[in-house]
Amino acid sequence: MKLWQNKTNLNKTVEIFETKDDLVLDNQIAIFDVAATIAHGKMLAKMGILSKQEFESAHNGLLAIAQLIKEQKFNLEMGDEDIHTKIENYLTQHVGEVGKKIHTGRSRNDQVLTALRLLEKQKIFEIWQQAILLTELFLEFAEKYKTIPMPGYTHMQKAMPYSVGAWAVSFVSGLLDSLEVLEKSLEVIDQSPLGSAAGFGAPLKIDKNYTAKLLGFKNVQINSLSCQNSRGKLEAIILADCIALLTDVNKFASDILFFTTNECNFFTVDATVTTGSSIMPQKKNVDLAELLRSKIHVVLGNYLTCATLSTNVISGFNRDLQDSKRPVIEGLQTTIDSLAATQILLSSITPKEKELTKAITPEMLAAHKAVELTQKGVAFRDAYHQVATHLQEIKPKKAKFYLKHNTNLGDTGNLQIHNFKEKLNIVKQILEQKSSYFETSLENLLQKGGE
Repeated sequence: MKLWQNKTNLNKTVEIFETKDDLVLDNQIAIFDVAATIAHGKMLAKMGILSKQEFESAHNGLLAIAQLIKEQKFNLEMGDEDIHTKIENYLTQHVGEVGKKIHTGRSRNDQVLTALRLLEKQKIFEIWQQAILLTELFLEFAEKYKTIPMPGYTHMQKAMPYSVGAWAVSFVSGLLDSLEVLEKSLEVIDQSPLGSAAGFGAPLKIDKNYTAKLLGFKNVQINSLSCQNSRGKLEAIILADCIALLTDVNKFASDILFFTTNECNFFTVDATVTTGSSIMPQKKNVDLAELLRSKIHVVLGNYLTCATLSTNVISGFNRDLQDSKRPVIEGLQTTIDSLAATQILLSSITPKEKELTKAITPEMLAAHKAVELTQKGVAFRDAYHQVATHLQEIKPKKAKFYLKHNTNLGDTGNLQIHNFKEKLNIVKQILEQKSSYFETSLENLLQKGGE
């Protein structure tokens, strides 16, 4: 029986259309719905709506469900309506009347919002952790190869000398910027919607602050209608942050594909991350980088789905919003997987110092020569034209000389690696504090007698 069902049966074809894909996704939020149900039950007992014995009975049943989920024995199948119904039906069958009482003061609407919000928080912490690991690898890479020269490009043409270290630090800077934005978005979604019911509140006295604290939320999402109206919108916000991180991944992957061409030949790539051709025996394809390059476009699609599903519908719950579940879950997981795979790619490349140094051809020092003339009193515009008309006369000079003496803040002779390490340590401390509080809160709910 469905929770809403009275005398009529839903057309089977309609039921399959409405629930088939969603049942698979609900398996991923099952443990979070169990945790939220325990928190809600604790609150009902605190308010006197459930007796102490009733809550203990419900808690035991919910812990049994949590164990089945852990063992992958509580999966939804066709005929199940959703995870919320399956949990309630299990409680009713195994622990009795309290299974019918546990839904008091809430709706499946705030149930799914709460479970999704918890899943989103967990995935954000995983993204955060993977981004930190990747940033650490870039810092190690930068320190190891900081003095190796490499060509800098504009318009896909060689422009000025740069260094492998400075190139790697550019990704450190980008990732830290993206993590700062992700932290702000985490604060936005760190609000409990439990107790908002169908979007119009519960017609009995409940304690939203209590359940929010039990579930490790920082705040309560106060306005009940706003809880429903934020679905899709908040998902789009966190997917936008994923896109920011994947922008850095995309740029790195694009660089690797260019720098490892036969024409550039600037890096070696470990054979364990390359593939071959079914017809050309000589091929060593870095298609890991190609797939990493593509993922930002995949998540852009996820973002657009969430951002647009929440528009052109009136305030309150609309079934259209169910279709925002898949893109947010997939988008978050794609980001986690991409950050982890990027770590493997970065660990698998080695700069070819000889080839990179050879690529610093004399004309790339033109800007340096013009600046040298200005230091002798020549106006820059005159120096520019003087060098431009005598490019062939530029004599090669060791690129490392210029890189070492370019000591402006953040440039090749002053990478500020220690500064970025300090920033990263602060980010790591914030992650540890926030994720530890969240994980401890859920663990306490999902154990016997936890508080």
